[in-house]
Amino acid sequence: MTTKTRHTKDRCAVCGGRLRSTTITHEERRRARLYLFQHVPAQACTVCEEVWIDEATLREVDRLLRQGEPVRTLETPVYDFAATGMK
Repeated sequence: MTTKTRHTKDRCAVCGGRLRSTTITHEERRRARLYLFQHVPAQACTVCEEVWIDEATLREVDRLLRQGEPVRTLETPVYDFAATGMK
C-alpha cells in the first residue's frame, strides 16, 4: 500500500474513483527502523484502493516520532528472501 498527499477532496488522483474516509495502520520507515501508527485517519479510493493521508496527519506522525511515547513495542522478525537462492 502506498500513501500520497495530493488528491482532490473527493476523487482519487490515480484513477478518479471516489474517496471514502477510513482509518488505517500506517507504516513509517526512518533509517533502519519501522514504526507503526494505528487508527490513522485516511482516505481510500473505492476503485483502486489507493490510500491518501492528509498533510496535517503526516505532520502529527512526525511530531509523535520526535516527542510521543509508543503505547507498546513489538519485536518484528525479518527474513532475507534473497538468501533462499530463489530468483
